[in-house]
Amino acid sequence: MQLMPLLADRTLMVIVSKADDQHLTLSVVPKRMKDGENPALTTPLCCTGTPEELDRDLPNHLHDFVACQVALSNNLAQIQREREEAEKAAREELKKKHKTVGNGGTKNKMTEDKPPDQERAAPPPPQPPMMSLFDSVSEVEAQPVSQSNSAAPDQDSGTSITITTTTTTGGER
Repeated sequence: MQLMPLLADRTLMVIVSKADDQHLTLSVVPKRMKDGENPALTTPLCCTGTPEELDRDLPNHLHDFVACQVALSNNLAQIQREREEAEKAAREELKKKHKTVGNGGTKNKMTEDKPPDQERAAPPPPQPPMMSLFDSVSEVEAQPVSQSNSAAPDQDSGTSITITTTTTTGGER
């Protein structure tokens, strides 16, 4: 019987129904064995044809269906085993890491998580001076960054406006 390899792991429901006057539909439905089981393992096989077509072609379709289901089940089981082994190895590595940190006495988890001074991010570059509404681009570019007070002429009235620029070098702002 073509279904025996699949019946080793699960229960199957076989349903035969009349599609119309000349055709039958045969469904092989694998039953879910566990709540968390992958739904791909319960995908049914449905074949519709005349009784002669089903007699002739059904054994090949069943063979292919069972082979695919068994292969899928084996692949999923292998993936599950590999995942469990990886989780176990990660837990053991974490325990080992905590054990060596705990026995050393000088290191702790906080110092281990911090990056070394060389790996810390570089301070942001100094920002260019802020432009006033009345400044032109060339006037602002000509001003040195460290200049604290400068006067720019007001183009409309001829009066001066004081511009204060502040530079920060990686400290608090």
